[in-house]
Amino acid sequence: MADIFASNIMIKMKNLFKTLFVSIALVGTTACETETELVEIPDSTIQEIAQAAATSAVNAATAAVNSAAAAAANAAASQVASQINNAVDSAVASATSNNDSVDETRNVGTGGITEITTNVTWTNDRVWIMDGKIVVQSGGTLTIEAGTIIKAQNGQQADATALIVAKGGTLNANGTAANPIIFTDIEDQISYSNNGVSPNRRATDTGKWGGVIILGRASVGEDGGSDDIEGIVSGYDWTTYGGSDDADNSGSITYVSIRHSGTQLGNGDEIQGLTLGGVGSGTTINNIEVVGSNDDGIEIFGGSVNVSNVVILNQRDDALDLDEGYKGTVSNAVIQMRNNSDNPFEIDGTEDSTGTIDGAFTVENVTVFGAANPEAGKNNLGDWKSDATGLTKNVVYQNVNNLAIKGIDADTYNGTATSASLGNLNFAGFEFISTSTLADIFANTTVTDYSNWASVVTTPTVGADTTGLQWTLWYNLQN
Repeated sequence: MADIFASNIMIKMKNLFKTLFVSIALVGTTACETETELVEIPDSTIQEIAQAAATSAVNAATAAVNSAAAAAANAAASQVASQINNAVDSAVASATSNNDSVDETRNVGTGGITEITTNVTWTNDRVWIMDGKIVVQSGGTLTIEAGTIIKAQNGQQADATALIVAKGGTLNANGTAANPIIFTDIEDQISYSNNGVSPNRRATDTGKWGGVIILGRASVGEDGGSDDIEGIVSGYDWTTYGGSDDADNSGSITYVSIRHSGTQLGNGDEIQGLTLGGVGSGTTINNIEVVGSNDDGIEIFGGSVNVSNVVILNQRDDALDLDEGYKGTVSNAVIQMRNNSDNPFEIDGTEDSTGTIDGAFTVENVTVFGAANPEAGKNNLGDWKSDATGLTKNVVYQNVNNLAIKGIDADTYNGTATSASLGNLNFAGFEFISTSTLADIFANTTVTDYSNWASVVTTPTVGADTTGLQWTLWYNLQN
């Protein structure tokens, strides 16, 4: 009789668990529209519940038979059923509680190269973990929902992690001021409950992963009009950039914070927080923050994309690096230097030996904050070199005592202007809040007419409008 009773209880348990999992599935469907996942009770827990219930059933049934009391047997059966229900409820509550307290994760890649060739969405209901080179190939689209946290594995050299959008690929990563998208490293303990501020990472932590790279089909000032992006082994179709479509569209990237990047990817090179190679003007890039890059904050190789509302905080090399005849506009930027940063600006001209592929950049409305204790020989105020052509205007430098401009190319320098033009390097509206004189600031250059466009002031009249940058980590750290 005991064996028969235990068998009956096990059958009831199976039906109970079947009903339980159906209920959990329905809850999962309501909570997440993009994907349904069951909250499974571990097999070991089920086995323990079943074993305890069966043992109790056998013991109760044996006692009832021995005492020949049918009423007692029925009471024992009722008690066992209650024990089963309580045990299942406890296990489900524990599993659900654990699921709520720890962010769910989803791995993308296992090292090496992982290609995205179709339409893929990374949702904001989990933390996405990249491992290796995640490549959005031509024809593929990666969409990242507002508020999503993406963490990168911390492999070094050839094993470093990076997100790469190849020519013809599309990245739509559109956060909001209330819910920015955050790229960081795997050891960052930030979760969705931290409101964008890491509990363990410092803003000066650098070089923990690669970075974000976007490659397009716009023209670049390089022999042949194309190039391989630096820092990644060449030979793949997704490493090249350039072409003739200056209106090329690589997607939309807004309200994105890229943190603790810049590890070496190969050839001894380091990739920036955000790298743009041959990106066209059809691409939308605004409200971008780069925190703690071990190399440059943002580097742009050619192309014509416009970038606006930018914060670059604590980079090790240059904050904004322009090269290969970039012809777009970078506007409304805040640059916060660290003690061992190099330049807020490093700007080069075309590298096309024929001189036929060239561009004239515009950089405007920028506030540069110097470091409190700059290292000797490191912090400079900018380097415009290698026949750079374009216009830098409305820039204010704060806390830059005893610092100087590194260089201004005499070959292309052409004084002040109101707009960018091919072949000319121009400046306008530079202000310095500094104890240094203008002569000291320009001592390393051949420029003699700097007073036409530069002045030492106590209160700035130019620079960035920071009212729209309150979503950034930089703003949170200031307030």
